[in-house]
Amino acid sequence: MIQRYSSRRSPLKDFLAKQLQDARRYDRIAGFFSSSLLEVAGEALERMTPEGGETCVRGVCNSRLNPLDVQTARAAKWGMHREWCASLRAEIGTPMKARLQRLYDFLQSGHLKVKVLPDEAFGLVHGTAGVITRTDGSRFCFIGRANESRTAWVSNYDLIWLDESEEAASFSASSTTRFSGLAAGYPDGCRMKESPSMPVPQNRGSSRGANFGG
Repeated sequence: MIQRYSSRRSPLKDFLAKQLQDARRYDRIAGFFSSSLLEVAGEALERMTPEGGETCVRGVCNSRLNPLDVQTARAAKWGMHREWCASLRAEIGTPMKARLQRLYDFLQSGHLKVKVLPDEAFGLVHGTAGVITRTDGSRFCFIGRANESRTAWVSNYDLIWLDESEEAASFSASSTTRFSGLAAGYPDGCRMKESPSMPVPQNRGSSRGANFGG
């Protein structure tokens, strides 16, 4: 069954949290990832329970990242919590620090992993889809232009199609994460670049090779 959503007809701010009820895994491909997502769906993501040590939330995005998110991911990767706290600028407000702390906790626990795909692999990652696996093993998917950020789900105008069929979920899953079909889809000689460090981008898009949480 296909369900259609429009932010003009009804706000989408609760869409993701609602769909993540009774979920054990969330696989996502989006053009943009931001820790502001946690302001929209953080509680729902925290309630997800991994099975057999698997990561609950796995995503692929392009390299247009918030420098503070990248800095936080680097600290979480190397367990540098004290140094990371000391590095945060004084002008960063309490709400932002709380959001970044939440991101740090998600990443260090292994609950969340985000792989950053460099533009030279396929061009700019622009497709958006999500596949949600329920605790009973059934899956469904959604597609639309919403990226993984608070602005996308709360402020932007967007259309979402949700499909409950396994056929649709399987199709989307083949494209959503490096952990499934995306890695096998690289052209000959092209691989996702992985770096032992998390370079902080100077502008909107210089974090090629960065990986959030692994």
